[in-house]
Amino acid sequence: MEGVVVSRQICLAASAVRQRLVLMTIWFVIGTNRCRQRSTTSKPAMESNSILF
Repeated sequence: MEGVVVSRQICLAASAVRQRLVLMTIWFVIGTNRCRQRSTTSKPAMESNSILF
């Protein structure tokens, strides 16, 4: 019975790590897309703004 509890905890921890990695990847893609869009603008004032997470 103790092995079932340990394996369940391992599965929960693995799924939490997987969800965090997916969210970090999504935020990274969104951040790079925003930076890419800003670099193509012709206004230098917009290029100097930085994104703080």
